[in-house]
Parts: sequence; C-alpha cells; structure tokens
Amino acid sequence: MMDEFELNVYHLLAAHACSKIAILGIGNELRSDDAVGLAVVDRLSSFFDDPSVVVLNCQNSPENFTGYLKRVKPTCVVLVDAADFGALPGDAHIFQLNDLEGSSVSTHKASLLALGEYLHTEMNCNIFVIGIQPANCDFGDGLSPVARRTSVTVADSIRTAINRFRAKED
Repeated sequence: MMDEFELNVYHLLAAHACSKIAILGIGNELRSDDAVGLAVVDRLSSFFDDPSVVVLNCQNSPENFTGYLKRVKPTCVVLVDAADFGALPGDAHIFQLNDLEGSSVSTHKASLLALGEYLHTEMNCNIFVIGIQPANCDFGDGLSPVARRTSVTVADSIRTAINRFRAKED
C-alpha cells in the first residue's frame, strides 16, 4: 500500500508517463541536509537506463543545465531540493511552481522560481518541486539520519512510479 507522499508522486508522474521526464537534484554538499536533493538523484541515477528519464546532479547551479534541458526537451521537470516549509525534518512535499511565488518554501526560493519560470517559458514544460524539510543546513558534510532516510524514500517513490508506467507501456 502506498503512503500519501508516494501516492502524490504517482499522480504527479501519471500525467507524464509517456513523455520525457527530467529530475534535477539541487543542493550544496558542504551544508549538511542542503545536499538531500543530490542524494535523491545519486540514488536514482543507478536505477534508470532509459533516455526518456533524465537524472541530473546540478549541485547548487541548476541554471547551468538549462541548455542541456532545452536540447533533450522534457515535458516534465522535477526539481528536488531541501526546502524550509515549516514541517518536521525529513517531511517531503510536492509543490507547484506557483506555490513558490511570495513564499519562503525553498532554501533557494528566488533561484528555483526564476529557473522554473524560465524553463516553463522556454520549453513549455511542467515544473514541480519536491521539497524536503532539512534538519540542519549548517556547514558540514553528510546528511542527517532523517534526511538520508527521506532521500531514499523520495528516490524509491519516483522510481516506483516511473517503473509502473513504463511497464504499462510494454
């Protein structure tokens, strides 16, 4: 049985099952849980050998990947990042791009909003943000135990949803 987050990921990706999906991990490895998005895509990169699923480790410069994204033309872009949205550490939530307007949802709010708007305008693609509430974003390497567990849960939820749809296509 799927939990609520896994069900939300499933519904998010259901609309894009037959299209190209790009998943971008964003974060800073030198700021503890800020690297949780990177841990998600690092785990995902070992699962997919499918040109319709693009997984990118963008570090803290996702804007450097816009040219590549324009070439591969995904119809759905999922940004995965640490986000301070006032939840318990390790909680994960899916945000629409307009959820970032006028809020403090992300630790990179301005850049994620600008990046999302740019990609949407330039490529007419759907943009979503998976935010993971960090426990600690102080300088230091390594994720907290709760962020590590959530990174596995988020990656596995994405993998499970995509694999279900790919299996239905065969």
